[in-house]
Amino acid sequence: MAGSAVSQITLSELCFPDITGKVIRFWGEVDFSPGTYTTGGLVMGLLALSDGITVDFNGFLRCKVLGENVVTPTTGGYSYHYSPVGDVLQIFGPTGVELGNGLQIPPQVLNDDVIFMASWNRTTVLG
Repeated sequence: MAGSAVSQITLSELCFPDITGKVIRFWGEVDFSPGTYTTGGLVMGLLALSDGITVDFNGFLRCKVLGENVVTPTTGGYSYHYSPVGDVLQIFGPTGVELGNGLQIPPQVLNDDVIFMASWNRTTVLG
């Protein structure tokens, strides 16, 4: 559908434990608005969300994003990859190829239960 808006991502906090160890772990949910996909990934906003919640992290470690499509399990097959470069979330189809630029976000993705787990370093020395 030409001219439709680019899909937006909304993040919701599921769990942010206040721990005193070296690593902070943060779990949340990813929701996509209907719209088109941008090759290279949609802006996820994870770093902005974490800035509002964490006060003492020194380095971003990683983020893993998982889809658990309970609505249409037999037609799913979409996977997600977060990149801290650009703070973007990429969507890959059942064949392992990234969605094409300007394509509509598939209904399976819109209905997917997408969660993420992110980790930050609380110290100045990794390890």
